[in-house]
Amino acid sequence: MRITTKLGIMSTKIVILSDNRACSALVGAEHGLAVYMECAAGRFLFDTGASAQFIANARALGVDLAEVDYCLISHGHSDHIGGLQAFLDINSKAKVILSARIPGAEYVSVRRIRHSITSHIDFAKYGARMVFIEENTTIGDIHIFANIACRHPLPLGDKNLLIRDATQQFVPDDFRHELAFEVDGVLFTGCAHSGILNILESVPQPPAVSIGGFHLLDSGADQNFESDGQLEQLAHHLAAGYPQTVFYTGHCTGDRCFRILSATNPRIRQFHCGDVIELNEA
Repeated sequence: MRITTKLGIMSTKIVILSDNRACSALVGAEHGLAVYMECAAGRFLFDTGASAQFIANARALGVDLAEVDYCLISHGHSDHIGGLQAFLDINSKAKVILSARIPGAEYVSVRRIRHSITSHIDFAKYGARMVFIEENTTIGDIHIFANIACRHPLPLGDKNLLIRDATQQFVPDDFRHELAFEVDGVLFTGCAHSGILNILESVPQPPAVSIGGFHLLDSGADQNFESDGQLEQLAHHLAAGYPQTVFYTGHCTGDRCFRILSATNPRIRQFHCGDVIELNEA
């Protein structure tokens, strides 16, 4: 689906290469997130999905991933970094920007059944192509946020996610391996495990566009997450605090959660694998 939004910024094209939901039979869905962006600053890949599926999707959508200048990794979970090796196999020039806390880390999800969400990648093999981030920094036109505020509650779905600590025990993940990125007025939030409000408060200026998951899971018979009232409160907060920002969300934002959020704040929109979002100068 092609979506055009007039935002008063230079023309930018965003293509959703990996998501849980697909809008076209040309592409395959998976539980993962990968987003391509082409703008005046260059060509960017935000996350790499769970597998090489995003590469096949890119070909079907006419996106040449060999020309990507930077690959920006939001965090270490396999649904966001699982396709990185496949990307490095087809792209010989892009710098990969990621948290310095990712190499050697191990992650587990205990939702439904306990399972690993770690991808094992030999980062040392790629030398200077890997740019490891420890603090807020700027590289060219890329603003990288590593020091995320913690004033607002974290998403309740985070309680299912663990990380191995220095004593080799799995403990609740503190998500210090999560980064947010801003390029040309577009904020990429990954899964927003740190909470979308905390991420927004860590960015100096409200973005024109925020894209990424909110990690708001639909409640079910086995577990309860955010209530309808909590979701409505969040949507009101986003509308009041960021009235000019358009929020595109998907992946780890449940369908029911999205319906409640978007009914309260129409500037919250859902993306799908295969969507092309064009941000045109007004």
